[in-house]
Amino acid sequence: MSQIKTGITQLRLTNFRSYGFLNLEPDNRFMPVILTGHNGAGKTNILEAVSFLTAGKGLRSARLSDVGKRSNPAALLNADVLQIPERWSVSAQVQTKDGLTKIGTGTIDGSERRQIRIDGKNTAKQSDLGRVFRCLWLTPAQDRLFCGDPQARRRFLDRLVQAFDSQHATRLSEYNTAFKQWSCLLREGRFDQRWLKGLEEQLVSNGVAIAASRIDVISRISHYLTHPLSSAFPVPEVILTGVVEQKLLVKSALKTEEEFADLLEKSRKIYADGGSVAGPHTADFKVIHAQKGLDAAFCSTGEQKALLLSVILAEMQTQTQEQGLCPVLLLDEIAAHLDSKRRNILFDILTELPAQIWMTGTDSSDFTHLTNRAQFFDVQDSNLNLQNVA
Repeated sequence: MSQIKTGITQLRLTNFRSYGFLNLEPDNRFMPVILTGHNGAGKTNILEAVSFLTAGKGLRSARLSDVGKRSNPAALLNADVLQIPERWSVSAQVQTKDGLTKIGTGTIDGSERRQIRIDGKNTAKQSDLGRVFRCLWLTPAQDRLFCGDPQARRRFLDRLVQAFDSQHATRLSEYNTAFKQWSCLLREGRFDQRWLKGLEEQLVSNGVAIAASRIDVISRISHYLTHPLSSAFPVPEVILTGVVEQKLLVKSALKTEEEFADLLEKSRKIYADGGSVAGPHTADFKVIHAQKGLDAAFCSTGEQKALLLSVILAEMQTQTQEQGLCPVLLLDEIAAHLDSKRRNILFDILTELPAQIWMTGTDSSDFTHLTNRAQFFDVQDSNLNLQNVA
């Protein structure tokens, strides 16, 4: 399949984090965009803005009302009332396989209500963004992903799935909403049979679809997991756990739905008494360093980061081969925990992918290997200056 290089040709921020206004026009050849500067300069805010062009809460999992720019905190020390954040927006012109498309998102009143526009038309579905723009990211908070909360690992996995299937985000949202309602009813002792049954039907239909999509994506990227682009990156073996996911591996979707529905009904009293119930919301996955036969949780921080990069690169390779394009990739403080040899090999791999790569770092010398192959910006106090070389 022919490959199309996609990415952002113009990015505009208004009242977003530390930026009152920013108009950034990356090179239209989609060379990597390198943002360097001291901590707190505003580099990650730009990556976060790009991440908001997809469904969800962005790479920081932030509340929408916390994203809007606020006045200088020093000026608010003596304020008697809490300042309401201003409305914020992120818009971009992106090159897609169908040509240039304009997308934008933001809030109108600093609340949790999000507006989305695609080519000037409003849409109520965040999943519509996935039709024109796909994005993956790796942040410092994920460097020890395999040692932390399973919820963070599920978010990482679901981001991989969403890059293949934009409807995955919608199913997750509907599942989580139904589960919260089901949980409240039971914890409050309101055993309304019809209401509970209706919610359980939603949980079953969306839950099995979510689990099936997770299994499908891991299966699709498996070839590139075992055949990495470079021997400098370890081979990861991905093991997906979860009651619904495990059932789907050996049973039909219909049988899995029946058994998950039965599990939810039998778990009502247990959950009402403070217990738990298994489902896609408790699923987890672990990664094994195949060459060492070692669980990633026991690997060094550098090895864990390399394993994560192996998974992301496998995803991007699969999308390139299957769809002729791959997502924009955001790499925050990518140099951390990677030795110079592995870092430079990674840079060579990234420049060959048909995708726009955005990277940040505190030291521009870490990116010298990309001199004349990337667009460099020095970021100081939320002001960007284009640099000729690293």
